[in-house]
Amino acid sequence: MSVYFYHGVPNDLEGDALLPLSDLHVIRPDLHAEYVRKYEGREEVMQRRVPLLDCLWNDVVQLLPLHPQKVFQLQVDLGLIDKVPSYKIFEIDPAMLDPEKTVVFFKDAPGEQSTWFKWLSDVDLESLQTIPPATIAYYKTLVGTGELPFNYQFIPHILYKGVIDTTLVRQIVL
Repeated sequence: MSVYFYHGVPNDLEGDALLPLSDLHVIRPDLHAEYVRKYEGREEVMQRRVPLLDCLWNDVVQLLPLHPQKVFQLQVDLGLIDKVPSYKIFEIDPAMLDPEKTVVFFKDAPGEQSTWFKWLSDVDLESLQTIPPATIAYYKTLVGTGELPFNYQFIPHILYKGVIDTTLVRQIVL
């Protein structure tokens, strides 16, 4: 089984690269302001340290280690959303990322509030291909509330300290 990492294709993507939020601030302040809005009410996340990479959360490109179809299909199955959204995503081969600039961020279930980081080379990528039990439990708490979930809550994140050349990756549509 081939493993890929995923990142949504921004509607307003200019150029051929995925950039960390901190780089976007310099190049496109208007887009930076727009993307910062998704952290409204939890701005401290952008200042979270990524210890192995010696940088901040907004200094990395965040990637999903499993196909987003799995995430959205589970939300449909639980009645949280009506249908899997249709949008373009980049499918990125992990081999194109510098392993010395790539870590995996893990977050425990609610109440435990434990987070940790591992170098990508120290993680079995196959083990990241299923939705964690904590994510499923979190989604279930939202059933019937009308509240939309944070889509990737408790799912490990791939954090890349660098720019990803999008000319080398495939685009797929959900």
